[in-house]
Amino acid sequence: MPRRILFTSPVQPIGGCSPDVYSWNKSTSNIKLIMSFINHPGLCFLKANVPGVEILEYPTWNDFEAALKEPVDILGISFYINESEIALRMVRYARSRGVKEVWAGNYGAYSPEVAKYFDRVVTGWGEAPAAAALGVSSGAHSEIIHPPMYGCMGTNVFPYLTLHGFLYTSRGCPYTCTFCQTPDFYGEAATVSLETIDRVLWTYSKQGIATANILDENFGIFPRHTREVIGLLKKYRMRWIPLCRADLLLKHLDEWKEHGLFGAHIGVETLNPASLKGSDKKLQRGTTVELLRLMRKNHLIVQAFYIIGFEEDTVESIRQDIEELATLDVDIAQVQIVTPYPRTVLRDVIDQRYGILDGNLSRYNSRNLVWKHPNIEPREIKELQQWAHAKLFTSARALKTISKMLIFDCTERVAIKGVTRMARSRKSLRLYRVNRRGLRNAKAWAKRGWDAYDEIEQERKLSVGPGTMRLTQPKTS
Repeated sequence: MPRRILFTSPVQPIGGCSPDVYSWNKSTSNIKLIMSFINHPGLCFLKANVPGVEILEYPTWNDFEAALKEPVDILGISFYINESEIALRMVRYARSRGVKEVWAGNYGAYSPEVAKYFDRVVTGWGEAPAAAALGVSSGAHSEIIHPPMYGCMGTNVFPYLTLHGFLYTSRGCPYTCTFCQTPDFYGEAATVSLETIDRVLWTYSKQGIATANILDENFGIFPRHTREVIGLLKKYRMRWIPLCRADLLLKHLDEWKEHGLFGAHIGVETLNPASLKGSDKKLQRGTTVELLRLMRKNHLIVQAFYIIGFEEDTVESIRQDIEELATLDVDIAQVQIVTPYPRTVLRDVIDQRYGILDGNLSRYNSRNLVWKHPNIEPREIKELQQWAHAKLFTSARALKTISKMLIFDCTERVAIKGVTRMARSRKSLRLYRVNRRGLRNAKAWAKRGWDAYDEIEQERKLSVGPGTMRLTQPKTS
């Protein structure tokens, strides 16, 4: 009898899609922007490239229980560090159901403390390690199959959400920001083949998908490859929004706009020059400000990732920087509290200079100050984060973002195409029906706001599954 191999993501209160990316701050504004992942990229790549693997994406606890009613030989859980307690709860339940082998993957598996609870730990992109462990064939990195994967975007002002396709054109990152695990976790950066990119864009086009969300760690780091990719995007008349460094985007802004760029996810990180230098971001503050000015002129969508609580920060400097950020026409700003993740330079520095206050991995979720900051107390930075979200997420801000899409079509001048792009094409209707559950629950996430259910206090309220094994890091000083 063939083995049954099931890979899954952590259970959550609302299943079928990821928590809403835009409303993770629990914004109280009446008009909201909505964005969720319908598919789990890591799991989809595994299913497409490792023969015999089943996947379970964004399950509720009931979904997870139902999946284990039939015997499973190997269970793999792909989780982030702040989801460690949930993953361990799933491990305990799986073993009670007779599952003999449980694997860990994703950044949660990069935490040394979790290894003893799992039979195998997979770091980085998992296709090759998983295939090798299962004794099945897997292509070389250049032969990776890029599966079709979908997310949704929209607003509660309109009755339905629009689907977009996810795209990876490269993997890994050559930069060495002190706070980031990516370079070590993924290893050397590499391109995804143009052939598989062409195939997945062809699929999106045939399905009526007109927008690609490019989730590279840093789009544009391979210049020749990038030129080929944007040529393919233009060939299929795709509009696209990449995750990208500010300096790379500023350098190529005009060229990329001509090939369908309508916005970007940018790691602004901080507007404090001292903090930028300390994080080894290798980015000048003026570069970011100039880019945001040009993006505002062209009505391009901006999602900015912003970090508060670097060791150089003070309460006053953070307030000043957030006030400035609020003037720079950022559509969505995800304000995070700096977190010393395992196996980063930042963690080593903080541990030596200041000490770690909190070893509970569930609180490593960008919402808690888990170390002894020289200038700011944990309560103060929590209040600053809440204040920043209230400042940056408003109904007026959401309406301005909607006008960029509908009135300007993310271009410099008024354009009527913005309204027509919101309409679903006839050939995409089947895809919307297939993803009905995820689309419905994405709206539910936006209405509810993202719960910090991965914190111990929230977990008790949710009561998902049997009791957990407590997992903490040792405190240092």
